[in-house]
Amino acid sequence: MIKILNMIIILSVACWVCLSPNMATAGDTVKTDVRIIHASQGPSYIDSKLEDLAAELGSVFKYTSYRLIKEKSMSLKNNQKGVVTLPGKRSLVVTPIRISGEKIKYQIGIFKSGDKIFGTQILLKNKRSITIGGPKFKDGFLLFNISGNVL
Repeated sequence: MIKILNMIIILSVACWVCLSPNMATAGDTVKTDVRIIHASQGPSYIDSKLEDLAAELGSVFKYTSYRLIKEKSMSLKNNQKGVVTLPGKRSLVVTPIRISGEKIKYQIGIFKSGDKIFGTQILLKNKRSITIGGPKFKDGFLLFNISGNVL
């Protein structure tokens, strides 16, 4: 009788753990890294923290100077918004809207004073990054390098 009672308790706990809506499951979180870059024309310069992107930046964008303004790392669940403050009272909102083992689909938005001024979606391979162009800033433009890694 005690063995049967113990088995019922073990099965009940196992079911509760597996079916609990608050428990995270493997692959439902994505480590998202965002780098905010100031790209401009002028003396040739690449920030040492951007050396891993130098070839991509030089082949895709036609600027001569790339400076890292800010970087932020976030662990985001599906449909959880990650916010990065930008110069000029703007913010970048990055939201993974579909996460799989191989791909991450993000909703990207730029907001100024609470109003959305830009929005797009990107599909990113797991453990990869993409750099997209952003708004004007000082004598150049902001670029956003976004990488994702499904945990």
